[in-house]
This record gives sequence, C-alpha cells and structure tokens, in this order.
Amino acid sequence: MKNIYKSILFLLFLILLTGCGSKRLSIKSLHPSKIPNEKIYSVYVEDFVNDDIYQSLKIQNKLANKTIEGKKVFKVLNTFQNVDAVVQGSTSSTLNYSIYYQEEIDYRRCRYYRHEDKKKTRKCAEYYVRVIPCENREYNVQTNLKLLKQSTNEILFAKTYNKSRNIHQCFRYHYYPYHTIPRDKREVNIKLASLIANEFLDDISPHYKYWDIEIIEELNEDNLIFTDEQSNRFEKIVELLEKRNLDLSLDALNKLNQEFDNKSYEVIYNMALIYEAKANLYEANKLYKKAKYLVNDLDDLALINSGIKRTQRNLEEKIKAKSQLP
Repeated sequence: MKNIYKSILFLLFLILLTGCGSKRLSIKSLHPSKIPNEKIYSVYVEDFVNDDIYQSLKIQNKLANKTIEGKKVFKVLNTFQNVDAVVQGSTSSTLNYSIYYQEEIDYRRCRYYRHEDKKKTRKCAEYYVRVIPCENREYNVQTNLKLLKQSTNEILFAKTYNKSRNIHQCFRYHYYPYHTIPRDKREVNIKLASLIANEFLDDISPHYKYWDIEIIEELNEDNLIFTDEQSNRFEKIVELLEKRNLDLSLDALNKLNQEFDNKSYEVIYNMALIYEAKANLYEANKLYKKAKYLVNDLDDLALINSGIKRTQRNLEEKIKAKSQLP
C-alpha cells in the first residue's frame, strides 16, 4: 500500500513539474506597413458595395483611432478631395448551414423489460434511442479592399480578406425549430468584419508585433563562481522581471553584473531582455552579443543567438516604420 501511495505522489509531482513552464517576458516591436516608400496620413473611406455589416464604418473608426506613441497615425476626412489615399471595397456576408442527427440512449425510457424467473423484479433489457437534430453553421465574411493614391489613382495596396466561424448546435431538450432559430448571422458577421478591419489596418500602417521571450532563471555554476546569496538574489530578480518590474530588475542586475565583473552571461542576457522590452533595441543587441562570448551552455546559446537576430531585424523594421509615421 505504501508503494502505491509513493507512486501516486511521484506522478502528482511529475504533473506539477511538467505543468510549470519557463518564465517569460512579453515584448513588442514596431513594424512598417506593407506599402513601401509611401507616407499616408489623410484618408477617405468610400461606402462599400453590399456592406450590410458596417465593414466600411469599422475600418473608418479603426483608422481614426489608430495611435502610436500617443500620436494619431491617420486623419480621416469626409471628402476625397485633397487626401493622400482613398479606401474602396466590397463585402460579402454569408451563412451556410446543414442539418445532421446524433443518436443518444434515453435511460429514462425503457423499450422493454426482462423479468427474472426467481424474482418478481424486472430489469430494462433495452432503452429507447433518441434521435437528436443538430445544425452546423458556417459564417463567412469576404471583403475586397483597395487603397488608391488619390492624386494618381494608383493602387497602392489591394487584398481580399476572409474570416469565418463555425458553430455546432444540437437541440436535445426541445423540438427542432427549423424556422425560428435566432442564428445571429448579422451579429456574428459584424464581429468577423471587425477582425478584417484590424488586419487591414496592420497591413497599411505601422503596427506592433508581440513576442513572449524566455528569461534565464538560474545562474550556471559551470560558468562562474557565485555564492548562495547571489544565486537567491538572481532568482528574486527573475521574479520581479516576470512581473514586469523592469526598472527595479535592471538596477538589481546592474549591481550583480558589477559583482561578477561582467562575466555572467545570465545577468547580461536578462539585462538585454529588459532593454528590448523598453524598446532600446540597439543597447539590447549589444548586450546579447556580449553575452554570446561568455556562454558555454548550448540551450542558452540558442536563446542568445535568437535575441541577436530578433533585435537586429526589429531595429531595421522599426527604422522603416518610423519613416512612415506622420
């Protein structure tokens, strides 16, 4: 019995251990639009063809409220005269559904009973089977969008967007109301139109991309000599970092870095991660490269190389994005 309890406790320990993932820090980076060499500020949005789900209005609202670093990216006007670009589009909003059936044993209703010879009791030998009507609904919105340069009528950007949603519904407790179901076609497709507006906005304007980057959680005893007190401080800093206390974490890491005489790649990597989270990609890239020359762990080397490539790429993208802002 003791062995059984030990086995159960060991399994629970394994489950808890595997359930705890590595600590990560969320970062964002500014990226340019898909329209190179164009700076678009003033925009006019035309009424779209077949637009019964407010697609043009949603795009207009997204454009009008788009901000980066507290500044508006677009100026939306009610006339196409003297604007940089015009948005044109057409929308198709559909709902297709099909009926299918599921079978379910109804244990509340017995089809026939079996009587015991020696007892006066009876047992159900077979239950009724319920046939349950179900419906599969597929909502879909397709929007064709074009961004035209107003002065030349040149197509700066064009794309067809598709968003869909599937809903399966079964009617177990009432008769199937073929004609009275509120299938909410308009309500669902309006939400899909909002997703399309978000995607269109990311395509034609500078926007942020997001990552969850792994934090190095422990000092490597094969890499340098440290005390238990320094190890505990490092782990507490990691907890602060996970909670996005960036300034406190950076100050504490700087002190540890001085104590280790700039020889701990773990400390330097986490410092680089903080600078990346603060959008100081140039400093982050320098620190990642510095950490690379100190690392002797292959897994951590992969993390550092990824940081070098990511910050270099994102720095280039940020410069392009800044050039597109008004």
